Amino acid sequence: MAEGVAVLFSSSWIWLVFVVLGLLLILLELIIGVETGFDLVFLGSAFILGGLVTWPAHSWILTLIITSVICTAYIFIGRRYVHRWAAVRKSKTNVDAIVGRTGIVLQSISRNLDGRVKVGNEDWKARATEDIEEGIEIVVTGVSGATLIVEKTKGG
Repeated sequence: MAEGVAVLFSSSWIWLVFVVLGLLLILLELIIGVETGFDLVFLGSAFILGGLVTWPAHSWILTLIITSVICTAYIFIGRRYVHRWAAVRKSKTNVDAIVGRTGIVLQSISRNLDGRVKVGNEDWKARATEDIEEGIEIVVTGVSGATLIVEKTKGG
């Protein structure tokens, strides 16, 4: 009889254990930060959902099965969409976007004297490690302050 009471107690309250575990996983995500990619939030939500859905059934086996199915579905189906949605997109901005672009020398550049180049629609001060005459096509290899570091284009 004592065994039946223990099984009844554990079966009738297992849903609450899953809900509490789910809340702890979500809290852990908040403590750690977004490094886990929201995985703990979704797995915690799966535990909460599994516990709440099976609450009226009072079956620990059903709670375990439902929670496992939701977790597995998230891991194999939803995870890639969540990570794609939450990913930080890195794009070149401002000055970094000019590196690798080509342009034309407007004012000759020598080793000791900066010149001027046109890259896109912008006129820039430019520096090079070699002499480059006016009208030669260049490629931007770097930026130093407001001065572009350039070199002649290969084969041009």
